[in-house]
Amino acid sequence: MDAEQDSERAAREGCTVKITLFHPFVGGVLQRHRFGLGHLGLAYIGACLLKEGHTVRVLDAKNEAITDEDLRRHIEEFQPDIFGVTAMTHEVHAAAHACTVVKGTNGGCLTVIGGPHSSARPEQTLVEFPSIDVAVAGEGEITMCELAMLSTKDRKTAAFERILGITFQTRDSVQGNANRPWIENLDVLPFPAWHLFPHVDWPVVAGRGCPFGCAFCQRVLGRRVRLRSVDNVIAELDALANDLGRHSSAWFQDDTFGVNPRWLNEFLDKMSARKARRGGNYQWGGNSRVNLADVALYKRMREAGCTDLSFGVESGNDQILRRIHKGTTRAMSVRAIRAARKCGIKTHAFFIIGHPGETLRTALQTVHLAAKCRSDSIAVGVMVPYPGTEIWSMAKNGQYGYRLLSEDWRMYDKYFGNALALQGLSHRMLEFLQALTYAWYYAYNLRVRDLFKFLVRYRLEAWFLLRRVRHLGKLQAS
Repeated sequence: MDAEQDSERAAREGCTVKITLFHPFVGGVLQRHRFGLGHLGLAYIGACLLKEGHTVRVLDAKNEAITDEDLRRHIEEFQPDIFGVTAMTHEVHAAAHACTVVKGTNGGCLTVIGGPHSSARPEQTLVEFPSIDVAVAGEGEITMCELAMLSTKDRKTAAFERILGITFQTRDSVQGNANRPWIENLDVLPFPAWHLFPHVDWPVVAGRGCPFGCAFCQRVLGRRVRLRSVDNVIAELDALANDLGRHSSAWFQDDTFGVNPRWLNEFLDKMSARKARRGGNYQWGGNSRVNLADVALYKRMREAGCTDLSFGVESGNDQILRRIHKGTTRAMSVRAIRAARKCGIKTHAFFIIGHPGETLRTALQTVHLAAKCRSDSIAVGVMVPYPGTEIWSMAKNGQYGYRLLSEDWRMYDKYFGNALALQGLSHRMLEFLQALTYAWYYAYNLRVRDLFKFLVRYRLEAWFLLRRVRHLGKLQAS
């Protein structure tokens, strides 16, 4: 059934509603480096709601300026029945504030939150933020469509109890339902509704779920990988090029792209055929793992258009890599990055300072590995104890020298937060080591010009970080 038929069916049944989807912004110039990318989850939810015949608008505060007054004006003019917002942990206060603005403007609007934080702590989220009516855990497409089917007159406890995967406010308590099963056939989902967004980059996902058990990851989409068919993925790439005018590139946002060899081989064959058929130099990239490295495979990937791969290296100490269940070694990281670069693929490496049991010696090993692996770029974060992760449990229980500094979710940012300290390594020392990793990466590789470009691009962030660590001589556990 096409979208027009769905719309007609929904209209006949009297269940068409208006929904606003909101991508919140955490204020401050230090968030500038996160702009430019559309939110894939909201784009999928928007597409599913449109297919059901509902009216959907997206407010993307990450990519366009939206003040409280702008939000109030939108609510007054559009009068949405549902206001849906997504939030990572450090964004949940901003999301709840938006819901407060909405409730103050239209008290009858149903406010719904989804994303990593509400998936990990649904009940606590509603207790902490009364302006939010419903918390969605896991995948939100089917859940949001079922919520939209409830007219304003049907919003009673008995109606909400029938919807899997939600926790909701009742008159005097918070009530949670059973989890919703994962969507097994991802091909049934419509392509993301990017036309609802401002002009941003549009990521693609080939599958959902991650089979690996890293201690710091929330794994919101489960441990089991569910893959779209190769034909379905390539059809989306064609649609992006034909309908939205994006001709040249795609970034696969999968936790680990190509983890299934059979799927990857079929994908590379068909991408090479697509490249020959359409001509041009179509480029793509994604997130990979260093233990999947293979020179022959990288050559095939490059021939099929792959230009960039990102690797979660995380630490330069093998004992810590075992402790966080990474399943890799530092030697694997060096080999993988060198192999990819040899095949003409740009590499990007991610590191974390502040692992369980981290000492100054192990942190400096990470500083050195970040430079030694010679990736084209690096990103270095301070460990954040995200709720629902093993690191969260360690920090709550004081294991491996951890001390939880705060449960103010605004502090749970891996670049400029303040949630965690280690015995012998205060949070400010962790930030110093974070800055040192960047500095040594550029110095060790004699990339003075690149260091200058980096400082110019992120000058406000760099100045802020330097201000926080300049009193290093006065370090003490806070």
